Amino acid sequence: MKANFFKTAVAGLILSASAITSQAYAGAIDLNSWSQHGSASNGNWTVAPDGSSVVQSINGNPTFFVSPDSFINKEFTGSFGVETSSDDDFVGFVFGYNGLDDFYLFDWKQGTQTVNGQVGYEGFTLSKISAGANVSSVTNLWGHNGPGIEVLASDYGNDRGWADNTVYEFTLGYTDTEINIGINGGSFVNEQIFSISGLNNQAGSFGFYNMSQATVRYSGFEEDTCTENCGNVPEPSTIAIFALGLMGIGARRFKK
Repeated sequence: MKANFFKTAVAGLILSASAITSQAYAGAIDLNSWSQHGSASNGNWTVAPDGSSVVQSINGNPTFFVSPDSFINKEFTGSFGVETSSDDDFVGFVFGYNGLDDFYLFDWKQGTQTVNGQVGYEGFTLSKISAGANVSSVTNLWGHNGPGIEVLASDYGNDRGWADNTVYEFTLGYTDTEINIGINGGSFVNEQIFSISGLNNQAGSFGFYNMSQATVRYSGFEEDTCTENCGNVPEPSTIAIFALGLMGIGARRFKK
């Protein structure tokens, strides 16, 4: 009886810690109001009837699926994954989006590959896209170079690609001055991928991005009002650490 009571009390402490560290302003995003940008032949975005998820099914040139609203000082969370093992190319997100010549692009490639003399590296890239970039063609975005493409940060390596048939949780913090991006899933455990400050960001739409990669699902996205620690992977709270410590002590004390 004592052991059960102790476990219940500790579980309550952990739940309290989670409630303290969570934000109260989350709002589910209805994807039924979003629209495809870029050439219509580049993508096929199919939204679930309830608007909670979308699947992009074409292996083709860059394609974008973008919100009708603009955002700033927001944190976006959700999940995504490639539901096939037949390819190894680009998935990702756009934000601060004000048209095809003004946005941030976060993309993620499974395996290193050269196309038209341009190397697409396994791993993550954060780029600023501006006037002069040709975002309808594979070539420039594949190698993240050329007019209108500025790479702000990258994280490449032979262990940095996404995995087939794996769901990843995604967090983006986008504020007036910062961009913070985290990934959780597969071999990535609550990992902060990029954290950049000192920026002069403008409000813009949020959206999904695919290039040369079919059968990608994005689901369960929410946006929260956020003014600090937006998109930062949280450290365990003091109360949560204390609760877990108590659980360990309790397990030893009541073990028979």
